[in-house]
Amino acid sequence: MPGGSAVLCRMETVMNEEKNDLREKLDALKKKAESAYRGAEIIGKKRVDSRVRGIPASLGGDIFNPVSEGERPLLSALRGPAGDLSGRIEELVQGKAYLFEGSTFFRVFSDAETIWKNAPQIHGEYLETLAGEPVTGAKCLESLRPLQEADPGDICYLDIETTGLSNTPLFLIGLMYSEGGRLMQDLLFARDYTEERAVLAFLARFLPRFSILVTFNGVRFDIPFIMERMASESIAFAVPGVHIDLLPVSRRLFGKRTPNHRLQTLESYILGRKRVGDIPGNRIPVAYHDYVRTGEAGLMAGVIHHNRLDLLSMLELVTVYISKSGRIVQD
Repeated sequence: MPGGSAVLCRMETVMNEEKNDLREKLDALKKKAESAYRGAEIIGKKRVDSRVRGIPASLGGDIFNPVSEGERPLLSALRGPAGDLSGRIEELVQGKAYLFEGSTFFRVFSDAETIWKNAPQIHGEYLETLAGEPVTGAKCLESLRPLQEADPGDICYLDIETTGLSNTPLFLIGLMYSEGGRLMQDLLFARDYTEERAVLAFLARFLPRFSILVTFNGVRFDIPFIMERMASESIAFAVPGVHIDLLPVSRRLFGKRTPNHRLQTLESYILGRKRVGDIPGNRIPVAYHDYVRTGEAGLMAGVIHHNRLDLLSMLELVTVYISKSGRIVQD
């Protein structure tokens, strides 16, 4: 029927219009997400410069080199013909075998300044923020208040690298804390599966010196994973009295203003930079199994630096969240 053709034509026109409207809305949302917290924020219709907002001056720029300043000259001599790193972990990373309770693991203990030249500035801004005006504003930021009430030396940041998602060996525990006015990174690395117990035993003895633990998704992943591994090795383990997980804080703080709430997404949108030369998280378990099998530690040097970056970014997020820039964001 002629009338039926006209109806179908009108329906098709309406559907195309709806698709175009949806596409425009999606494009608008994408642009909004891409512009949020990238050096400046749009508040209403007014663009506010990042320096006015109080974002720490150290943020932005590219500090995401795959190796530290001290390690770069050594590693340049160890690169293969294709430019890839090659060698044993002891050759590629500045650490040492550490004996603990009759067993050894590889400990990478370093002042963050030897890894990033602007680490003292990052640390100084963090300490200044902790000592500043108590956090106010968004309700979700209240969980950060214990950080301002504690001695900075009582705060420990923790991040782990594992061979799976549940009750499989973990091989790297990264710790970061203030000590003697410096920002220290203390990475505990199991060079094979047998060294995991020494890593766990050291952590169980070392962590109680801190009263506050800071993680990213640690409530649901890192700490339950560690506790499973401790139980499998019959090691007594206690978490510090206060555990601050930055993932739920970030979710409540930013909602849909960022595409997701992964740590590297927040690095890009909140800290103003993107990682270069980093190993993807989903490749890390296979990379470790290959390392144990072959002894070739090129990728492990990248995994260790990946862990270093996770720790540093957590500390910088705390600085931003507690500072004036964090208080602008409402629930």
